[in-house]
Amino acid sequence: MPKVSLRLRTLVATSALSAFVAFAFVSVAGAWSLEEAAAPYKGVTIRTIGEALPPLEAMKKLAPEFEKRTGITVEIEMYEHSEAVSKVMLDLNSHRGRYDFIIQPHRELGKFVTNGHVEPVEDFMTSATLRDPEFKPEEQLYQRLWKEISWYDGKAYGFPFTALTMYEWYRSDLLNDPKEKEGFKAKYGYDLGPAQDWKQYRDIAEWFTRPDQQLYGTALQGKRHEALWYEWLNFLYSFGGDMLDVKSGSECGPVIVNSPQAIAATEYYKGLMKFSPPDTLNYFWDDVMALMQQGKVAELIMWNDATYAVAVDETASTVVGKMGFDLVPQGDGGKVAQVEGWTYLVPTDSKNKEAAYLFIQWMMAYDQQLNQHLNGGATARPDVYASADVQKLPYAKASMQSNEVARPKPTIPQSSEMTDILVRELSSYLADEKSAKEALDQSAKEISALLGSCAPMKYPVQ
Repeated sequence: MPKVSLRLRTLVATSALSAFVAFAFVSVAGAWSLEEAAAPYKGVTIRTIGEALPPLEAMKKLAPEFEKRTGITVEIEMYEHSEAVSKVMLDLNSHRGRYDFIIQPHRELGKFVTNGHVEPVEDFMTSATLRDPEFKPEEQLYQRLWKEISWYDGKAYGFPFTALTMYEWYRSDLLNDPKEKEGFKAKYGYDLGPAQDWKQYRDIAEWFTRPDQQLYGTALQGKRHEALWYEWLNFLYSFGGDMLDVKSGSECGPVIVNSPQAIAATEYYKGLMKFSPPDTLNYFWDDVMALMQQGKVAELIMWNDATYAVAVDETASTVVGKMGFDLVPQGDGGKVAQVEGWTYLVPTDSKNKEAAYLFIQWMMAYDQQLNQHLNGGATARPDVYASADVQKLPYAKASMQSNEVARPKPTIPQSSEMTDILVRELSSYLADEKSAKEALDQSAKEISALLGSCAPMKYPVQ
């Protein structure tokens, strides 16, 4: 190699090293700070909306610290699940821009994206003035959960507000009572313990159904509401069924909601009604949570972000210290849970996008995530789950395990309509208006028609 080339290479390398050192010096000397990044937006008010549950209540308690540091005011509106979704859709469709960022269930993401209602986060994350170098979602979040909850068609649109799954809640005091254990074994021939399969779950529900003592084995969320669909999915997945034959929530594929596995899961699900309170067809998640808080139910399937209100909050629950948590009982589909989540999104009509991003980014930091999780949240950060404070929680293990086996659900634009179809048909089955096969066949036909050529029925109906 000629000496001139070697000299040139040396000069280039030296220049590059000098540039790197200079960049490093500038980075250290002028380290990023929230206060400086927020200075242009001081005095601005940002408004958001979400579901009135402990995670959002925890965020509301944290917001004053952000306000103090930035001079940005944060207004938070809290509503019941369905109302929070409908209010956002009204605002997005009207282009009023009432909300500077929104917190919505991830099943709505495909609709938001295809309608051009939300911003990708790329522009925020590549901004040297907005992006905190310490915020590294590609390293700090459960990647599968982040990409399922806040990505669509290969692009990031937000970050998980909550990474949700459902799992089994049970009264550990009842299951560990020596007299109950003796009586249960005498009747069923095996030891009483947390249900590992659906036969055991049914036996436990039957054993503890004692209306004269105001105690029921379980409680179904049978109201004609999204809660019914969400609860039923646990049975569907565990029995080996699904709605669509796809690998990702953003994919369209064959409709399999009326498979033999789905029919068996649905029939089993209805069979639990006899061990539920008489009014179970009017219950949704708030109702069954209240029943468990009052000590009136032995076991049920419920959300991980609601465990705090039952297992930790002594002001709301009579069964603190008496609860246990485990994965959904195993069926032919193996150990599974469902991926659900509420995600931070910035609407395209937001009037304060940058200020909104700064708050979202601040909330995703370790300290805020830990605080929120300890007060009823459901973080997507594994380092928060690993903390000693979180590991002390009675539901920490179940939450981590359910994250590992969680299965995605549709986020395609028609996902809400699919949910509506299934809620209607499942309700008709629970009300004895149709058989399970008739209800699921009708669901399959309507979902296939809704999605078009990408979703043929795998199990044709007559």
